[in-house]
Amino acid sequence: MSFIFNTPQKTYDIGNAKIGGQPGENPTFLIASIFWLGQKMVSDANKGVFDKKIAEDLINTIQTQSDITGVKFALDIVGTTETAFEQYIDFVPSHTDAPLMLDAMSPRTRIAAANLAKKMGLTDRCIYNSIYKGVTDAELVNLKESGIAMSIVLADDPKDTSLEGKMNVLVEALALAEKGGITKPLVDTAVPAFEPDMGTSVRAIPIMKEKYGHPVGLGSGNLVTTMGWVKSSFEKEFRKGTVCSTNTIMQMAGANWLMTGPIEQAQWVFPAVAITDAYLASIGADLGTRPTDENHPIYKAFM
Repeated sequence: MSFIFNTPQKTYDIGNAKIGGQPGENPTFLIASIFWLGQKMVSDANKGVFDKKIAEDLINTIQTQSDITGVKFALDIVGTTETAFEQYIDFVPSHTDAPLMLDAMSPRTRIAAANLAKKMGLTDRCIYNSIYKGVTDAELVNLKESGIAMSIVLADDPKDTSLEGKMNVLVEALALAEKGGITKPLVDTAVPAFEPDMGTSVRAIPIMKEKYGHPVGLGSGNLVTTMGWVKSSFEKEFRKGTVCSTNTIMQMAGANWLMTGPIEQAQWVFPAVAITDAYLASIGADLGTRPTDENHPIYKAFM
């Protein structure tokens, strides 16, 4: 990886976080999932019924990790129905000031979530997940009307997973994002699973940053959940190392943001990411780059 990019690197604000920039300028922005499908605290995913005490404890834990390390985060609210989102979006903002990602497989549910966020005055804190090749005009119109400015923009062409395929589809995806009123795109290199060709998505990180200057990242949690070899070969308590290394690898490739998977992993992911950010800031200092935030992990570590 090059530790400085020739193309001016854009930095986007959301809440109290800055996402993007040259390596070492800003901490890696983490997005952790809550109310994910199968999470034990959720007793009815369709109705949005969950254990509020457990949810509050998880949010407090990730906030504490953020305060200790200086690594900023968003909560990826995963909802299967509009009813569920009503419950989740009502609860989460009352327990944290962190940005919120609106995440649903169904376009209809995503549209409903965006409308709820607008109704509740939360759009300036929201990240849409996601815009991709094939998104409908109706969804883009609704997204633009919602006022949400930040979205994941997916560089994914299922018919061509090569680097060239990703670069080609990203042109279309960014145009769709602009059509949907997105002024703060977070480019996603679309890593699908832990498999032999996964490296293409990692290699795409610095290439896309150099070409466009937008913040680039990926869903590192997707890799961890599909590590069949790891799950069959190692005891559960030792798999945390693979979770940490999967994220730090992406940071060293130039990632500005990462979807790290379940919120329950915060206590080991945040320290690993913070240490890597400190190294990146030290490297950046040799090249004339300085952290933009006085709470950057390098200052937490050495002051």
